[in-house]
Amino acid sequence: MGEIMLEVKGVYFKHKEQTIDVLKGISFKAEKGGLTTILGPNGSGKTTLFKCISGLWKYYKGEIKVDGVSIDKLSLKKRARLFSVVPQEHEPPFPYSVFDVVLMGRASYIEVFSSPSKKDYEKAEIALKTVGIEHLKNIPYTKISGGERQLTLIARAIAQEAPVMLLDEPTSHLDFKNQVNILKKIKEIAKMGGITVLMTLHDPNLAGLFSDKVVVINSGSKVAEGLPEDIITEDLIKRVYDIDVKKAEIDGKSIICPLL
Repeated sequence: MGEIMLEVKGVYFKHKEQTIDVLKGISFKAEKGGLTTILGPNGSGKTTLFKCISGLWKYYKGEIKVDGVSIDKLSLKKRARLFSVVPQEHEPPFPYSVFDVVLMGRASYIEVFSSPSKKDYEKAEIALKTVGIEHLKNIPYTKISGGERQLTLIARAIAQEAPVMLLDEPTSHLDFKNQVNILKKIKEIAKMGGITVLMTLHDPNLAGLFSDKVVVINSGSKVAEGLPEDIITEDLIKRVYDIDVKKAEIDGKSIICPLL
């Protein structure tokens, strides 16, 4: 068992105008240097959970701790240094260059009315090289492909140097090749940088192939938590996704195949 970096304990959330809970007592732990995936169908509460963890939305019951400290006790600036967030989609209001988008990851280190330092520029350069897109640095972010945009946002998160990286459906809108490349890069970053990576996915095969740990949620409740090979079963997929599947083994990896 590795060092626990992120702990979610009995978190409940509901929108102010509603009486029904969106999250119903979610609890799990994520380890340092590991890739933990929140798996579940669309509408299961994955994005809501992420917004609660990052501090965008306020849960009404439970606790979220990073490195043993409750996030409720932290200022916005301190939270920004703890969490880097890679959203599903990002449309900048201006055609910033790829480098400028990555440099924005240093915002929490720059004082008000100050400019980025030499160190900030160096960190942005390193982040670009880490994900292999330094050749795109001067191109407008609005002119690159979906896969390149996702890599740019991941580079921005790396430049932020936060111990916890949150990625909300990082493979959405990407073709198969880019899905695989992005997830390989994310897993590599977690291991090499000792970063706690938490991402959401709705594809059980991608979760099984790349995750160190999987937390399955459905209708706002946790269904299962553990190693992907242990918990991604035919029965679980049937219950969560309401589809009949067959589990197959290919080169030691489990693949879920729908029964047509």
